Amino acid sequence: MTAARASKLRPVALDAIIVAAISIFSAFLSGSRQWVGFNSPDSEFYASLALFGNEVTDRAIDPAYFWTRLGFIAPVRGLISLLGPWAGFALWRFLLIALIVASLYWLIRQVSSRKLASVIALFAALNTMVLSYVGNPYLTGTILAATLLFIALGTWCTFGTPRIYWLPALISGATAAWLLMLNPYACFLALSMWVGIRLVGVYVTHTDRWRALLFDTVAAIAGFAVSLLMFIALGLLLFPGLNWVSTYLYWNGRLDYTDFISDPTIWASDIALLVPVSALIIAAISAITTRGNRWAVTAVVVASTNIAFTAIYYALVPGPWLEAPHYIAKLWPGSLAAIGLAAAALLQRRNFPASALLVPLAAVPLLLWSGRWAEVIERPMGVMIVLLICLGFLVAASITRRSGNLTSALAVLVALAITAIGMQLLQNGRGLMGIYGQYPFRAAYVDFSGEQIMREKIKAEQWIIDNTSAADTVGIWTDPEHQMAAVAAMQLWGYNNVSTEAELTRDEVDSLELSTPTAIAMYAPTREQVDVFWSSIPPWARPSPPECTTVKIPGIGVQDAYVCLTHLRWLS
Repeated sequence: MTAARASKLRPVALDAIIVAAISIFSAFLSGSRQWVGFNSPDSEFYASLALFGNEVTDRAIDPAYFWTRLGFIAPVRGLISLLGPWAGFALWRFLLIALIVASLYWLIRQVSSRKLASVIALFAALNTMVLSYVGNPYLTGTILAATLLFIALGTWCTFGTPRIYWLPALISGATAAWLLMLNPYACFLALSMWVGIRLVGVYVTHTDRWRALLFDTVAAIAGFAVSLLMFIALGLLLFPGLNWVSTYLYWNGRLDYTDFISDPTIWASDIALLVPVSALIIAAISAITTRGNRWAVTAVVVASTNIAFTAIYYALVPGPWLEAPHYIAKLWPGSLAAIGLAAAALLQRRNFPASALLVPLAAVPLLLWSGRWAEVIERPMGVMIVLLICLGFLVAASITRRSGNLTSALAVLVALAITAIGMQLLQNGRGLMGIYGQYPFRAAYVDFSGEQIMREKIKAEQWIIDNTSAADTVGIWTDPEHQMAAVAAMQLWGYNNVSTEAELTRDEVDSLELSTPTAIAMYAPTREQVDVFWSSIPPWARPSPPECTTVKIPGIGVQDAYVCLTHLRWLS
């Protein structure tokens, strides 16, 4: 290797070491939890499909659309096949954290110094919204990582000088397909920000024109097509006999979210929404202070598009507010990117001494403390936190206009520390929302027995699989209070329920006769509940006596809960 080539590789190696160090600290040394809890039943659906694949869908009365989320299921299934469930899930969590850190670090590194990029990436990696979702088998954690990557790729397309000029757009298209395979809404939200960034290149810089945007579009479409076909091929491999396109079209036409909404205005009470609003204000302060610096303008475009697309989408399609916290979480990549770019635009390439890093280092304990915040914050206090965040950036912006490197750096780093801690308080202080189980975001750092619960759920599903065959069609019953619903969800609880009552009703018996399952999995806190339900199965189904195992699930009032199977031999 020549000396010139070695000198070029040295900074890249240093950047990689920094990203790895931040990722390792966040994942393993910060006190963050590998398992943070679940958002039943969806979290269990995706965990089960990643663990057992078609062994679950083969037994389902109706596999529904859950298996189509191949952007999570396919890679995690691969890791679990190689490493087993615990190492597989742990590695996936670490890879998501590393991708989030690398994307944000790379984004800021294009604008400013290595030191500032490290600080912004570290603060983001310790954020409870990020850590709560990457430690959960729900799709949102993967969406956060993919969206941040997509935003960083957008800036590379717009302002970068890659050796292979079509490569950024090609990778962008592949990432868009990945997002589509996770959640279509997330794909469209990320795409709106990517297009916004490209338009900045058209209107703000003098080196980019519509022709370049058109060329990027063609390259992105090619990357999208290749990635999409690859995922569909993986779907055929992992779930033989299931068709991704037909499943997706069928369920999109069948689902009616309004059937499930408990309160269509529930999102309005979420003070965490003040975080993306803060990001937009911070970006505007930076853009005004720097007199239209292209990176500050990019921050404004990202932050405003983030909010505008969401507002328009939910005005047209109110259904997703059923799961308001999950959809609000999708605003975090745009918010983190906008805040980071705004800070970077203020400092730009200014060099500042390493001693200034004492400010963010001193803030880390406070950041970890605020990550354990458990009290509900009312709206007036939330507004006060936002005002403090924005005031911090306003002061920093004023100082950077007329002060030297060290003073400017200290002002921006203090503003970032206030913002990072304020975000934690707003996220953790939101309280519980929605009809689904919304775990507190402090679960990112506080142990809620997530791994123990997961082990018991896997044990229960493995037992069901071991005691049935791929030729079986397994119906599901859970206790009327649904205390065991999260365990039943590993068998795709939801559309497969044969009853919601303690005993089968006449209509449910008729429905059971139409679906004619060959077995019923029964989940309840006590054996007596199982026996009562079993006795209501019509005798012409010829149910076998229940075979049972027990699981230990904290919080349902019993030490050992029951998972039982009865096999049905229907009379002709």
